[in-house]
Amino acid sequence: MKRHPTVEDNVVIYANATILGGTTIIGHDSTIGGGAWLTRSVIPYSLVTNPVDVRIRAGKEFNGPFDFVI
Repeated sequence: MKRHPTVEDNVVIYANATILGGTTIIGHDSTIGGGAWLTRSVIPYSLVTNPVDVRIRAGKEFNGPFDFVI
């Protein structure tokens, strides 16, 4: 039985984010915000924030507060 989630390419996970479940898949080019609690899969280009709010971006066209690299 798989115990850890699958994180695809180009995913950014900020501090204190919790991702649970062996069948959970984080789609490519997604961003998981700090403090987010995630227990289900998200499709590619998703933005997950706290409280859990999943938004789907149109490719790289999202200009939100999490659209940067530290």
